[in-house]
This record gives sequence, C-alpha cells and structure tokens, in this order.
Amino acid sequence: MKKTTLVAALLLMSSVSYAGDCVITIERKACAGKETEAFKPYNGKNPTEETKKLDSAEACTKWAEKSSKIVRKGTLTEKKVTGKFDGADLGKNFADKAECK
Repeated sequence: MKKTTLVAALLLMSSVSYAGDCVITIERKACAGKETEAFKPYNGKNPTEETKKLDSAEACTKWAEKSSKIVRKGTLTEKKVTGKFDGADLGKNFADKAECK
C-alpha cells in the first residue's frame, strides 16, 4: 500500500508544471502632440509594468518580444521592452519603431 501511495505522489508531482513570474517593462515614446492619446490606455503612465505567470524564461522572452510591437501606429513612434523571469534579467531588449503621421 505504501508503494502505491508513493508512486501516485511521484506521478502527481511530475505532472505539475512550475510557473514563474515574468515581468516586462514597456517604455513608449509618443508622436509629437499625441501624448495624451498614446498613454490614455495606460492611465497616462509611462513606462508600465506587466506581470504574467509563464512556464519558462523562453516563454517570457517570446511574450516580451511580441509586446514590443507597435500596434496603434500613428500615436507611438517607439516602444522598448525589457523583461525578467523570476527576478533574473532575460538578457535581451526588444524595440520597435514607427513613423508618425
């Protein structure tokens, strides 16, 4: 009976994946005269931090890279993202630039 309990406990522990804290810092540069519009979704804050539970530093790196892309073109001219996974620097910075209209 003890072996069965031990085996069940080991199987349960091996199936549990560890999720760590991925924290990214996003710094945005607004187009001239578009500061209010550009920072409104972030309550006027710049830079901002976002946190997500992810399985690995690689997943954190992918999220940081994806988050660096400028989606709302015309309000932002530059976006820079740095990240940490469980407090350790990812070792990479990501950036995107766009033309102001």
